Amino acid sequence: MIINKNKIFFTYFFLYISMYIGFFYNEDFVLGTINDYNIHLNASTFFSEDIIATILKYDNLEGGKIPHSPIYVLYFMFMQNLFGDVIGRLINMHFILLLPYFVYLSLKLRFNFKNDDIKKLLPVIFFISPYFRAGAFWIDDNIIGLTFLTISFYFYLRFEKNENNDLNLIFLHVLFIALASYFRPIYCIFSVYFFFNFYTKLQLTKKFFYYNIFNLILSAPAFYFILILGQNEWFREWLFRTNNITTFSLALSVLFFYTIPFIICNFNKLQLITIDKKILLLSILYLIILLLNFNYTVPYSGGIFYKISKQLFSNNYLFYFISFLSFYYLLLLFKKLSGIKYFFLDLILLVLLIFMEVDGVIYHEAYDPLFYILSFLFIKNTLYSETIKNLSFKSINILFIFSISFLIISAFKSYV
Repeated sequence: MIINKNKIFFTYFFLYISMYIGFFYNEDFVLGTINDYNIHLNASTFFSEDIIATILKYDNLEGGKIPHSPIYVLYFMFMQNLFGDVIGRLINMHFILLLPYFVYLSLKLRFNFKNDDIKKLLPVIFFISPYFRAGAFWIDDNIIGLTFLTISFYFYLRFEKNENNDLNLIFLHVLFIALASYFRPIYCIFSVYFFFNFYTKLQLTKKFFYYNIFNLILSAPAFYFILILGQNEWFREWLFRTNNITTFSLALSVLFFYTIPFIICNFNKLQLITIDKKILLLSILYLIILLLNFNYTVPYSGGIFYKISKQLFSNNYLFYFISFLSFYYLLLLFKKLSGIKYFFLDLILLVLLIFMEVDGVIYHEAYDPLFYILSFLFIKNTLYSETIKNLSFKSINILFIFSISFLIISAFKSYV
């Protein structure tokens, strides 16, 4: 399909203007980022008074513990002190626009765009994500960390294309994944995925050794802060607050939610997949364990299917059914459509995504827009990769309609 360059330009220009409109109207369709902003505004005052002393007593700040990285709060403080509230948030919004830009560069690198390639429009999805928008407006640590993480993805893809295994690209990848982790510590788990990828390409060579040395050097300050100084209560108190089966089931249902548009895009192909009795039996066992162990009492999270079940039926039965389907179909799709060569790496990504919410409170923001980025760039399962590789006008419309619908639902929820 031929894509008119002027249409692409005006699409992005219109969405850029929509960011300004959302900014000046204090948009927060996810209900929470403004509240978090005020909490971090208060926490940043301690750093303004004495940075060193605040870092050394980060576990015992007045007003309670902050379950966010001190590096992020430092960044928040500098934005406030150097630029003030409005200008600081506006600068942050423009910094966050690096995320769709580097996704664009990564897509171009992976798929070698033609002049008329419809894939140029894929980054539009981020501009209609309520989490991307609110995070950009209100200096959210998740979106800042995700921006650095996306840049690290770009340098990894450049390394993958490089025949000489350029050490500079390895270092830049490690540097930006480290920056992502200092702003959002949970992002460090993606180093597990890339460790296997680097080992596959480099084997036990000097460059693989240097890759590990880079990781150790850049993670040393975090280890010193947590292990030597003992400043770990700020996050440890929030870990594993909910039993593992509850966290697993909620996270799985959210991942299934973001898989829906890909299923719709490939509906005709998926009809050919037969029922797998082993996976079905495993799914029934999972459902029994879920029914016996599910216990979620947090009123402000849980994911869309859990909230629908609670709001419409005042019970968890619909959620149990959706979680059962999520377990069965995700396992089936990854088994049937990843292929022997990529199944292991795809499975690692799936497991890492589930462990994104080890604090036991499940938010959509952990997966939106992260899941889209991974499905565009790394997941080899043909359900996702073939949809992007052979992107059609119909497929991109399905993705956009799905995303716009979720934005509208989020906006409606914020007013009701």
